[in-house]
Amino acid sequence: MDPNIEDLKKDYLADKVVPFIGAGLSVPFKVPTWKSLIEEITKKYAVGDNEFLVHAVEIKLKSFDFWSAIDLIKDFAKLDDYDIQSEIVEIINREQIEIFDDSLHNYNDLKGMNFQVYLTTNYENLIYQYLRCRNIPILLKDIDFNTQNLFDEQRIFHLHGNISNPGTIVISRESYDELYKNEKYENLLKAVTSSKKLLFLGFSFDDQFVKQLISDHKHLFKGEHYIILDNPSDDKIRELKEVYGLKTIKYDSNKMPHNEAIRKILNYIKGVEYNQDEKKVCETKDKQSTIIGVQINDLERNLEENLFYQKLKIENIDDAFIGLSSAFYIAAEIYIRELQKNGFSFDVINAMLAKVLMKHKELYCEVYLEYGDSEKFVKAVHDSLKNINWGRYSEFFSKGEASNEDENRGFIHILADDKSKEVWWGGKRI
Repeated sequence: MDPNIEDLKKDYLADKVVPFIGAGLSVPFKVPTWKSLIEEITKKYAVGDNEFLVHAVEIKLKSFDFWSAIDLIKDFAKLDDYDIQSEIVEIINREQIEIFDDSLHNYNDLKGMNFQVYLTTNYENLIYQYLRCRNIPILLKDIDFNTQNLFDEQRIFHLHGNISNPGTIVISRESYDELYKNEKYENLLKAVTSSKKLLFLGFSFDDQFVKQLISDHKHLFKGEHYIILDNPSDDKIRELKEVYGLKTIKYDSNKMPHNEAIRKILNYIKGVEYNQDEKKVCETKDKQSTIIGVQINDLERNLEENLFYQKLKIENIDDAFIGLSSAFYIAAEIYIRELQKNGFSFDVINAMLAKVLMKHKELYCEVYLEYGDSEKFVKAVHDSLKNINWGRYSEFFSKGEASNEDENRGFIHILADDKSKEVWWGGKRI
């Protein structure tokens, strides 16, 4: 066994590890990488006299010089930081997808770990969505804590900003320098590294920010920290150890997908042997778990860019009714996610959604084809799903796990949000 993973296991069991989450963990959700974000922005603005930007930026990206690439875009496309920050938010919101099978990513694996503090350079909210911790994600500007109680509760720190506040996103050399000079940033890193060891997850370590972070704060990284990497060379392993004080735990994505390999490592360090061929079995009758419903903060999400929302909008359905449908969507989304966290197989969830889809098709024929009224059609579907009889599927649910009427009504909008599903509310198409 690799001595580095054994050391990591000892440190984890001794409560000495803090995960540092990078963009790689969000790839299954189609969240664009730094490279692809810059490429998309370049493509949009490399027009007319600026066509040369495509090649110029490409050269910078090949050497992982992301800051210089951003500088080129700012200089020749006449954009400022906020312009680029806004573009990033728009791209992420447009391209990020939902995943209902938690085996395809590692955020749900983190939920099962004994971590209190999470650091991330990611802009999206996937960590929070899956952890559902009491404290909302913390931005640098909002940090105000006593280092003595830093690890008393679960906390998520977005070091490079968050899409909920575009102006906080760190993207340029100037914004990084501003971050670096912030006393709160220094104090947070000092508080974490003084008593804990970092575990870098989802980094290729060609990430300019992270390399710079450690280089600029060498006095805080005197101890040994860890990084999980896919197929690093011996030279890379040696460099990470000697220059950055990082112990490398390697895996081979040619033998096992990234998410499964990382899951295997995480399970090992927490003392759970991982069987790649093991299949989840629903044994809900013996469980005492409770599915927690939607909370007030959840309902504040802006869903106007979601496909299900646009499908309602093009049929001129009343805004208030679209808002109600959005609330149902959020309730259903959270419910399905919690089912997965509680061990429900994807097959059971898929069977539930299939029944909802059939009800939509039935009412399309009975209501829309007869009356030609989209809003009446949606209301009919909601009413039908409100008290849907799950029949033989009900045996899988205990009282605390059964869906409520809001979640039931939201299932149809979950399906409508899926590009592959033909769930429409009339004759118009996007």
